[in-house]
Amino acid sequence: MKSVTSSAENAVLSKAFIRAGEGLGLDDTDLSAVLGEQVSTVLRLRHGHEPLELSTEARSRAMLLVQLYQSLLAVAGNEQNAKVWLSSKSRGLSGRPRDLIACKTGLEQVAEYLAATRSII
Repeated sequence: MKSVTSSAENAVLSKAFIRAGEGLGLDDTDLSAVLGEQVSTVLRLRHGHEPLELSTEARSRAMLLVQLYQSLLAVAGNEQNAKVWLSSKSRGLSGRPRDLIACKTGLEQVAEYLAATRSII
């Protein structure tokens, strides 16, 4: 029974990850960088051929992107504003968030920044 739950959770996370990427205007190359995986992995996720049964690291990164997306929507108000913020230079982050999320530390930094900003509102 546990494997059924895990499979369902993996499928939900996979869909949420792809949806968050779309909402943020990220393409498959961007999403593969976020995951630390190959583009072919993202394509399999996108087309539902394979749920996110990846390394613990990739699952962690996928969850961070989903959290980042939710926090950014709360702060920015809508996806269009979120895309603009993601592509603009941020003084608080010392760079463009879109560039920063391509590596694990940058993804963590942006997610933490948004979570802190969201808690202030």
